[in-house]
Amino acid sequence: MNGNIPESMFSFISECMEEKRELLQQSLQTFVEGHIGAHVEMCFPINGILARCQLVTITRSPHGRAEQIIGCISAIDRQSPGLLPSARFSIQQISNAHTTQDHARLMLALNASGDGLWDWDAVTNSVYYSPRYIEMLGYTPDTFPAVLSSWEEKIHPDDHIHVVPMQKDIIASPTYGDSFECTYRMRRADGSWAWILGRGNVTQRNGQGQATRVVGLHTDISASQADRAHLENLVRNDPLTGLRSRTFFTMTVDELEQQAVRPVGVIAADVNGLKMINDHLGHEEGNAVLCQAALLLRGGLDSAACVARMSGDEYTVLLPGCSIEAVAEVMHALLQRFERHNEGQNRSPVLLAMGCACAETMQTSIASAIVEADRAMLRHKLTTRSETRQRIKKWIESHTNARVSLNDCRYL
Repeated sequence: MNGNIPESMFSFISECMEEKRELLQQSLQTFVEGHIGAHVEMCFPINGILARCQLVTITRSPHGRAEQIIGCISAIDRQSPGLLPSARFSIQQISNAHTTQDHARLMLALNASGDGLWDWDAVTNSVYYSPRYIEMLGYTPDTFPAVLSSWEEKIHPDDHIHVVPMQKDIIASPTYGDSFECTYRMRRADGSWAWILGRGNVTQRNGQGQATRVVGLHTDISASQADRAHLENLVRNDPLTGLRSRTFFTMTVDELEQQAVRPVGVIAADVNGLKMINDHLGHEEGNAVLCQAALLLRGGLDSAACVARMSGDEYTVLLPGCSIEAVAEVMHALLQRFERHNEGQNRSPVLLAMGCACAETMQTSIASAIVEADRAMLRHKLTTRSETRQRIKKWIESHTNARVSLNDCRYL
């Protein structure tokens, strides 16, 4: 543009190349008269820039002439298929208070540049899907027909119940409002799932209040969802062992308390001799011991258990619905599981001290049970310290040239 922003369609068209201007005027006139449907997309040169124009009819007169049109114009980079930042515009051809739509409702459609535009005509039950809409999912017009089922059948089964009924309610009656916004997954042509931000607005209703026209946008937000999922994973899970994080464990305790779940069994566990292993075999071996301990714990419990790494060598297990007798049996089975693992292994022994407790009624908090289990674990650690230190010392010396002094203050 020459710096003067066109304030009317006439001044905008006057900026186009003279040899293309008449053709553009004819196309727009045909569109306004309603002879080429509710949508039009045109590419044309304007002041040395190749532009793509997308227009959508919002309201028409009883004779079919467009009264209100919205759209966007985007500059197309000749060197690449991507779009440059676009200028946006709307056209109100007839000023009519009865046909003027709410400004906020129109702003959604004005964001069509870079998004997928869809327009559902309830009278014919046909749907216009813009080329960008189809392309972002990897389909073609042939594989994504202009019918509602093309969209609905590609929604992830887990998301369907949260998306389709809500939109059908809005379509059925203005009682539920005229606009919606939701996020869900859609199946791409290659079988993968895209996270979609869907937004829509009812632009016309019949005398019974049923929507006859709904226009909206789809935005692919897969990248932002992946970032969110990654951050959630970091918060919920321990990156070294794959067990639940301390944060997730705390959230689970709060949830169990709020739901008044009882009994809740607790097992506290601590890896013996990790300092000795780190000093003589290296932290890589120490990390391997921590990971092996996590695998043995998780593998010895059912899916209802919450197994978390609380700190360096400390683990805690929550067992909802587990009485004190059942918790003791589970802990005994876990200790035997570790002993079986350590028999004949050509790796550092994985030796854990454990203690258990139970919040059997609401008079005992889960936090109190955790403290009690931790104290029981410390008693077990003290009574087995001499034995476990000797076992780790013997293993290190038999597999390396190192000599381990149990009098070293680091291991006292």
